[in-house]
Parts: sequence; C-alpha cells; structure tokens
Amino acid sequence: MKLAEICAAALIEAAECIEAARDVGAFVDALDGNHRLWLILRDIEARDDWIAPSIQDTEFATMNSAALGMGISDAVVGAVVVINRQIAGQLACGADLDGIRARVRLAYRESGGGSGFAPWALAQIYTRSRRRSAFPRTEQRGGCQAEAGANLQLS
Repeated sequence: MKLAEICAAALIEAAECIEAARDVGAFVDALDGNHRLWLILRDIEARDDWIAPSIQDTEFATMNSAALGMGISDAVVGAVVVINRQIAGQLACGADLDGIRARVRLAYRESGGGSGFAPWALAQIYTRSRRRSAFPRTEQRGGCQAEAGANLQLS
C-alpha cells in the first residue's frame, strides 16, 4: 500500500467525520483529527519539497481545523471538507477512492485495529513519510499527474 493511498483515505475519513458530527463534542473531535492530519501532511510537503497541495490550501485547512469550530462559519468548515476531498483525489491519481479506502481499512483491521482508524492512519503516514513523500510529482517533475495527463490546480 502506498503512502499516498493512506493519506487519501485519511483525508476522506476526516472529511466524513466533520460532516457526520451531530454534536459539539463530535465536531470538535473531528476538527482536531483533521488538524492533526494536516500538520503531518504539511510537514511532508515542506520537508520533501513536493508542491501538491498548494500552500494556501494547506494553511487554510490547518488553521481552520485548529480553530475547533470557534469563530468559523459553516462555509469555512465546508471549504475545509472540499479541500480534503480535492487533495484526496489528487493523491489517488485518478484511482477509485472507495477502493483505496477499502484497502486501507483492510490493512488497519489486519494490523489489529486498536485505538481507531485515525490514530493508526496518522502513525502510518508519519512513519512512512520519514522515508519518502506522500504527494505525487507534478507535471514538471513526472509522476502520476503527468502520466494521467492531469492538470489539477487548487485555488
């Protein structure tokens, strides 16, 4: 399983947790989990000089997840969810996200589960990112985006 696949699955799971939150506690927990994920993703990007996602999207998602719902509008929360889904799509390089999520969840279950999917995924991302980047190369550098002829731009 590729690091990018784990990242994509974690981003989708985080987006769905935010959307599914029905009370303040669940909402704060979902935003906190998303914030932790983006901190690791931001570190991978900065450390390995990969340029997807954009710095603007990374900072927007990180800062607004850190707010834990205080002082941010529904539109901003919605934008964080959209960014998660867009970046997950980029990392999937056109592959089926549902299939990727199923494989990542299976790996989680086969590892014994334990403390929950999100902490497991964060640990996997952190450990694997110590060796290489999660993000595919851009068109200028090759990689899945260039191979697929994709021209993905995030604002």
